[in-house]
Amino acid sequence: MSKIEAEQDNLKDSAKEIWGRISSQLKEELPQINYNMWIKPISPISINRNVLSLSVKSPFALKMLNERMSSIITRVSYETNHKGLEISFVVGSSPKKTPVISNLKNNDMYSFDSFVVGPSNELAFAASKQMANFSTPEYNPLYIYSNVGLGKTHLLQAIWSSLVSQKQRAKYVTSEKFTNDYIRAIKENKTDAFRKEYRSCDALLVDDIQFLSGKTQTQEGFFHTFNELFLSNKKIIIAGDDPNKLLEIESRLTSRFQSGLVVDIQPPDYETKIAIIQNKSEKLGISLLPEIADYVASVCNVNIRQIESIVNRLKAMIQLKGGEMTLETAKTMIIGFDEIKLKKRPEPENVITAIADYFNVSEEEIKSSSRSSQIIRARRISSYILRKDLHLTASASGYIIGNKNHATVLNAVKFIENKLISDKNLRYNIQQIRNSLNIT
Repeated sequence: MSKIEAEQDNLKDSAKEIWGRISSQLKEELPQINYNMWIKPISPISINRNVLSLSVKSPFALKMLNERMSSIITRVSYETNHKGLEISFVVGSSPKKTPVISNLKNNDMYSFDSFVVGPSNELAFAASKQMANFSTPEYNPLYIYSNVGLGKTHLLQAIWSSLVSQKQRAKYVTSEKFTNDYIRAIKENKTDAFRKEYRSCDALLVDDIQFLSGKTQTQEGFFHTFNELFLSNKKIIIAGDDPNKLLEIESRLTSRFQSGLVVDIQPPDYETKIAIIQNKSEKLGISLLPEIADYVASVCNVNIRQIESIVNRLKAMIQLKGGEMTLETAKTMIIGFDEIKLKKRPEPENVITAIADYFNVSEEEIKSSSRSSQIIRARRISSYILRKDLHLTASASGYIIGNKNHATVLNAVKFIENKLISDKNLRYNIQQIRNSLNIT
């Protein structure tokens, strides 16, 4: 092997190692469907002069990674100690392309400028800006709550990006990642390193705090982390469910969450939805007729994510068909577009109720440790539907079915997936349960 070939192999190994760390954290944070679709197929090519070249399979994947995933990849790259790293996604295996993601330079998707402000979110927006721009916040901690898909994560990411651009040591984590880090630190006897990582930052941002529910030992660790940062006058920003409705989180924690400023985000009103549609259309480089924007606003009654999904689909169809889209064409396409996104998904507890009714068992039995074959089947199907149809994390699904750990949930899902290939009765059972829940 020549010297040049050896150097190329070393670069490839380094690229594989770096991307391995980044993609591992992305796997923890992203919904499984998003990770499998966009991150898992990526292959590392090389690293040269602090540019990590990664191969994607198609121009469409390249475009989606640029438009939809650049923010989180940038942040995770930073948090895995690759602060100056630039990432170049290329189609195929040639690294001779201009980098498309540059750390802290292409983070517009979750910036304050890209957040559409209206009556439903203006207080949360103002509080987030204040937390990002002032060295000593007037209110600490800041707690932001809402239903899913209304902008909590957007604001947390915007605060994080702003703080990092000011050279502050800001750390963003989901509560699931905090839990995994805490468990790993105890298991590997690295609690000192854990404390240093989480308690030496200038700001700690924690998303989906409700998933600490039922995790008593992790709550203990978070309590001490919170206290030390708070007493050191460090910024703490938390997002999650209504703090008054957090299940199985110690009162000493919830009281601290509410000791600063608590703000909520409500579903956007009509005018704000129109502004979001216009903003999204402009970024995608398309022009929608006013009557189309009006129709999209009228059918989207759940959250902002469904608006973005529909506008993305409209753009794709405009590109395929060319020319201006009519209202009639838009209606036809929207009606056929994954209708579950145009209505509320069932509540997780309703899933357990439906499955219990279907198999003639109790909800308590599903959540128990019973090894009855009927109960195990109901529990596995519960895990499968919570993960596949409601897109909950493994930890969140485990909590709902009786504080089962995430490995139990993942094993159950894998078991059902394998059985579905050949078991017609299982396919029928799951479809009947989905029908009862209006899951299509």
